[in-house]
Amino acid sequence: MAMNDSKRLWVCPSDQLAEGKYKRIDALYADEPSSVLVFRHQGQCLAYRNLCVHMPRTLDCEKDMIFDETGQNLRCSMHGIIYHPITGESLSTMCNGEKLTPVTVQEDAEGVWIRDKRVKEMVGEN
Repeated sequence: MAMNDSKRLWVCPSDQLAEGKYKRIDALYADEPSSVLVFRHQGQCLAYRNLCVHMPRTLDCEKDMIFDETGQNLRCSMHGIIYHPITGESLSTMCNGEKLTPVTVQEDAEGVWIRDKRVKEMVGEN
């Protein structure tokens, strides 16, 4: 496994992040306990803070999934708010135009990393 450094946080080897699948990374976001969803959509690695714009709940709070039944959009499992996976913008009437908070990711020969100064490893967490 690759090691974290001061500028990036390890997610996984690239082959462990298949199309339409995701990894939930528990981390500090702006020094607050949070999680980040890292996923692959249309071959691209993307990440957002795991926090619905409708209510302060994680997208995967009710079900261990983040995509809707079509596999084309992100969906909050609590109230069904739908988001465009590339822009993070809500496509639902209730929160139309609001956006998930994007998190910068990097994919290189080692694998997938979170590379966002707001996201830090939770020290002492399992």
